[in-house]
Amino acid sequence: MIIKIKRAIDKTRTALELGYRIARGIDYETLSEYILKINQHRDMNGILHEVSCCLKEILNYELFGFALKKGSGLDLWIDPRAYSGCFAEYVSKEFGGQNVDYWLHDFRSTNPENSHNPDALDLNKLISYGIMDNIARLYILPRRRMLDYHNSIISTIVSSINIALEKNLNIQQLENAAAIDPLTNCYNRRALDRLLESDIAYARRHHTELSVIMVDVDNFKDVNDAYGHQAGDAVLKALSLLLPSLIRKSDYVARFGGEEFLLVLPDTALYPAVQLADKLRKKIAETGIAINGRSLSITASFGVASIENKVGSAALLGEADERLYKAKHAGRNTVVPSLLPCFADRTFITDERMNKYPAATPAA
Repeated sequence: MIIKIKRAIDKTRTALELGYRIARGIDYETLSEYILKINQHRDMNGILHEVSCCLKEILNYELFGFALKKGSGLDLWIDPRAYSGCFAEYVSKEFGGQNVDYWLHDFRSTNPENSHNPDALDLNKLISYGIMDNIARLYILPRRRMLDYHNSIISTIVSSINIALEKNLNIQQLENAAAIDPLTNCYNRRALDRLLESDIAYARRHHTELSVIMVDVDNFKDVNDAYGHQAGDAVLKALSLLLPSLIRKSDYVARFGGEEFLLVLPDTALYPAVQLADKLRKKIAETGIAINGRSLSITASFGVASIENKVGSAALLGEADERLYKAKHAGRNTVVPSLLPCFADRTFITDERMNKYPAATPAA
């Protein structure tokens, strides 16, 4: 009897070992297939989709997530998307606090479209893996039991993500270098032309507003003549820090040329854009810039325009430039159109036009 029991145990052990070897072989074959696919992608969406497909086949996960530091915020990928709220809260705490800004990326789900209950999710069972000195982390909540070789498989996946991420970041750095003005760290004219055309096309397609503010430093040549070109550079650098600090995250600043900057304000009509320009005008006038141990006061002039019935960026920029020219000839330190006509001259902005404008807080 005892001999029969031992034989049965040996057969069971042999069957389990055989099943283990078969499962491991299948999983490693799956890994090899997806590693090739991962290395073929240059964008994070594609890379992480292949990773999620691989882990879905091997571990049949309940949740897959990925977090990547982006400035003071986070880029997040999550599958299934129904868990995005609780996952974002969990990950934000790991990366520095509850109020961390995050951007949720579109992600091709490997889960079937069925209901997922975030309240039933046990995030304490979530397994995470650091990538590139923890500037990124991979998260997974497997449904299958983790076997010893699964950790080796995930380590291989993490190494592949690490390599792919380094390539991706290097490409982004090269693209950013081609799009960024080296003195001010604002977008350059080449990047501006591309971004503005895209924003105008979006506004036309979705029937939204868009305005631009052209900014020019008053008497900039006098600053260079009196204090040297390094002082002029210091003025431009100071403006490149001040202007973005008073606009929304959806807005952006470009160095238009010389001492001129352009602010692009999506989903913003003319009147609130004029209000923002006047706020910027006052802030620049009251901000001293340190030059050779002394504080230099400067002013700037502003031309504001919105897309309204204009076709393309050339007409929009042309009107902003024309209004900037008028602001210069009106005595500088001026916004054209000014706030006064907006209130006093009802032919400038009619009641009907005012009703479609958003609340006048574009710099919230």
